[in-house]
Amino acid sequence: MTLSINKHSENIFWFDLSPNNELEFISIYLVVDDKIALIETGPACSINNLVKGIKLAGLNPEDVDYVVPTHIHLDHFGGGGHIMEICKNAKALVHPKAYKHVSNIEKWWQGSSDFLGKVAQLYGRPKPIPEHRIISAEDGFEVSLGSLSLKAVHTPGHAPHHITWAYGDEAFVGDSAGLWYPDLGISFPVTPGYYRHDLALESIEKMKSLNLENIFYTHFGPRVVSNTFEETKKEFELWIGIVEEGYKQQLSSDKILEMLFNKRPGLLETNKNHGVHQKDTHKGTVEGMIEWIMRKNEKV
Repeated sequence: MTLSINKHSENIFWFDLSPNNELEFISIYLVVDDKIALIETGPACSINNLVKGIKLAGLNPEDVDYVVPTHIHLDHFGGGGHIMEICKNAKALVHPKAYKHVSNIEKWWQGSSDFLGKVAQLYGRPKPIPEHRIISAEDGFEVSLGSLSLKAVHTPGHAPHHITWAYGDEAFVGDSAGLWYPDLGISFPVTPGYYRHDLALESIEKMKSLNLENIFYTHFGPRVVSNTFEETKKEFELWIGIVEEGYKQQLSSDKILEMLFNKRPGLLETNKNHGVHQKDTHKGTVEGMIEWIMRKNEKV
């Protein structure tokens, strides 16, 4: 398998990490300014491809100043500790709620293993990062890369430790704006097991307020912003409506997912993408939304 570097602009480069030879699944971004930032690392299993991509961009790992995950799910930052051993001069910028987990990985790894099962083993075990090499990025935290700064915008809709990283009028959105399917021209929601629909919508509004020109998804690739956040919010609200309709009918998550397949063009095909890596992703989103609806109903 051959990696290739895509040049988005004078400062931003990206490549398809292809973990376990899975194409168009994880995008890795490099911001090359006076300082160099590596955005996302992918899982531990793809560390060799990550190093190869950095070098293909004309950089040495020692040149990297900051290793910057949007959040620490294994597909985004499972390789964080591995690449920090190689990028010897870098600091890792993480959400305050992720700080203790990346310095002491046991609870992180156990929780990931419990949730992901065999997929966690496929991704590989993270390595801890020494605390003196970690910077805790509060909401609004900024670090100058030279011509522009990276700014941390906390977007907890996908995960409580999720950061959207703004760089001028562009941003690295991780999973906070869903999963982007360029061939379909649509992003579909993706939720954790404990989902907060209110926070998901607030996060989308927060990103919209940044007046961005381009956004960069981890899954997968760049997207020009044009009514993007309005469309994303509408899609999230459409899904929660369909899930709530199915929940009221006491349907299983599988049956509710079938309803979504019938009502959302292209969704069924995306469910088959990426084999075991994405298996049950959409079903997991349905189940996360069901849990939200159940908790909301309990409060009424």
